Amino acid sequence: MSAPGPSGETAWRVEWLEEVDSTNGLLLERARAGEAEGLVIAARAQRRGRGRLGRSWHSPPGKGLYFSALLRPPLPPGRAPLCTLLAGVAAAEALSSLSGVPVGLKWPNDLRACRKKLGGILCEYEPGGGPPPAVVVGIGVNLSGEGADFPPELRGRATSLREAGGRLASPPEALNLLLRRLDFWYKELVRTGFEPMRRRWMEMCDNLGQEVAVSAQSETLRGRILGIDDAGRLLLASPGGEVHRAEAGEVIET
Repeated sequence: MSAPGPSGETAWRVEWLEEVDSTNGLLLERARAGEAEGLVIAARAQRRGRGRLGRSWHSPPGKGLYFSALLRPPLPPGRAPLCTLLAGVAAAEALSSLSGVPVGLKWPNDLRACRKKLGGILCEYEPGGGPPPAVVVGIGVNLSGEGADFPPELRGRATSLREAGGRLASPPEALNLLLRRLDFWYKELVRTGFEPMRRRWMEMCDNLGQEVAVSAQSETLRGRILGIDDAGRLLLASPGGEVHRAEAGEVIET
């Protein structure tokens, strides 16, 4: 399986494994050792899948797609966080097309179907092994899990393509299409900048205009979601009319 990278010279090199602790963890090791852009590690199960904010990602065998892709974007380090939004747009497009179910985005890294969590993204920056520095893009998607397949704390809040009534794809089929969309938006970001992707992200955001709270380390912001700015920050219109920018945090829907 291959697809040209932004320069037209790289290709996806996919390694399938039965089980790993974490595809992100393994790929970070390879990145630090100098692995070239384009390596993809996919697993049929993860023992210690990772999510944002130190959380674990439930990765049972045969129920989902779990993979990480190595990018070395020619971007300033401060723009590397845009890769999370890039991966979200690519994954939402691919999964919507594949399943027939509209897949939406919740800032900063959630994939959703029927307003329930379908998948998540974890991007990790690795300066070692370059130049240029690496960004490891990890994506986990629930393909066929139902009800009791989810941990108790996620039941009622998580879903899968099967539960949402979508066409069920095999993990290799889903990976193939997702990598094609990831490649498209990666090229677009490098060649033309963030604006086309920003507009597309806002089209796919499933809580645009909703009143939310954003809980960060030192404060909680409240307001109506206006979209994202050119740095990928969430824009919130406060009740008083001010516009706040959230760089990170957890969006709580009220």
